[in-house]
Amino acid sequence: MTAALAIAALLSAAVPGAQVLDLQPAASSIKFHVEHKLHTVEGTSRAAEGKALLDADGAVRVMVRVPVQSFDSGDANRDSHMLETLEAGRFPQVVFKGVGTLKGAAPGGKPVELSLRGELEFHGVKRAVEVPVTVELGQDGSVRVRGTLTVSLDAHGVERPSLLLVKLEDPCTITLDLKLGRAG
Repeated sequence: MTAALAIAALLSAAVPGAQVLDLQPAASSIKFHVEHKLHTVEGTSRAAEGKALLDADGAVRVMVRVPVQSFDSGDANRDSHMLETLEAGRFPQVVFKGVGTLKGAAPGGKPVELSLRGELEFHGVKRAVEVPVTVELGQDGSVRVRGTLTVSLDAHGVERPSLLLVKLEDPCTITLDLKLGRAG
């Protein structure tokens, strides 16, 4: 039994009526957006991993992690510099763990708004965050989660790079479009 299956079995056994969902990387994306006075940089990862536990009472627990090196901005030189700046060798993952309550969602129904409260670990620094998301339940048991959060590079100890003596602006916008399906 793989570790992921063992964790899913334990989560399901711990909470009667719970549903365990796995993130589907090929059908999901996590994007970043940063600004500089002279240009905008965006990058995308399709390599996230994660799980969600949906309790029968609507409680939601999630964990998502994404390898820093998996982000692609379309410019290999810029991506290499980003890996240096983010010290990807020391801090290879960005990890979010959160909880929330999902009420009023029905398969094939209208999207439901939910606020996930939790912790974001980025560049070795853990910070409390609240992530507003929209959740859609599919008829096939899948779940689509979309949301946006703003992350302070300074608050996570990231030395912002400069171009022509002007530093990259502090906020980094993260956009999530995640698809989850039944585990197993």
